Amino acid sequence: MRIGLVVDAACDLPEAYLETHGIRVLPSILQADGRTWLDDRAPDQAMMLYRRFIADRAVAASSSACSAEEIREIFLQELVLDYDRVLVICAGVDFSDMHGCATEASYAILQGYRERREAAARSGGFTLRVLDSGTLCAGEAVLACRAQQLIAERRLGFDKMRRQLREEAGRVHCLLVPADPWYLRRRGLDGKGHGIHRLDHARAIVSDLKPVIEVAGGRRRVVARPRGFAGGCRLALERAQAALDAGLGAPVLSLSFGGDPRVIRELPAYQALEARAAEARVELQLAVMSATMGVRIGPGALSVAWLPGA
Repeated sequence: MRIGLVVDAACDLPEAYLETHGIRVLPSILQADGRTWLDDRAPDQAMMLYRRFIADRAVAASSSACSAEEIREIFLQELVLDYDRVLVICAGVDFSDMHGCATEASYAILQGYRERREAAARSGGFTLRVLDSGTLCAGEAVLACRAQQLIAERRLGFDKMRRQLREEAGRVHCLLVPADPWYLRRRGLDGKGHGIHRLDHARAIVSDLKPVIEVAGGRRRVVARPRGFAGGCRLALERAQAALDAGLGAPVLSLSFGGDPRVIRELPAYQALEARAAEARVELQLAVMSATMGVRIGPGALSVAWLPGA
């Protein structure tokens, strides 16, 4: 039985990881300055969008899911012939419309996949399931890595694997550190202005107290307000290291940055986390944050995530 894994563009996995494991990406639609792009997590395109559009507050920008019909065509053209079972991991439903559109598309292919498989002499049925990760950015990347681990182990059947991932999704912790809270206040994690409270925005402007936002189980809350962006990054990275020391439920720590990842690699707290992860044989991933989320969280934002031990 061939099992395929699909993520959406908000999942901040490194390009090399996606290619190595054959993970497909459902693109998002990004609009900026009157132009439209498909965001499929191509790093070069993401960096161009950050430099030319996202970093400029004056540029109107937004991101949204592809339509159910567009996703249906992706499923029929790219998946039903390559796999027997497919798991699609999407950003949390409170942050994106992708889960709803992908679910609608999964129902729509029921009438078309059999003909395609029969014409290609593919025997057996086809199953596609859509999973709400309850998180985004690096959090979604952690869950996708966990899914890839379970697929490679081949210990669980497809339905049991999906149920286990659904339970573990509720335990993934993701911390977001915005460099410029204006984006979260104006656009929000969901693209509709639901990001941070007006008071947190005022604190960030007046006192440089950066809100550190925890996303877990589909919920978001401000968990700390350190001074300055460097202080926010240090707090998030130190909490990731504390989680590593306490024991992880999956041997991976995921990070993403809204810009050149070298900025994060130069931070002493990152270097300490990198050394500790190497000692513990935990994979440390650092990717460019998707343009899809960058237009909402802002340039220069950091996300870091992990799955705590049970």
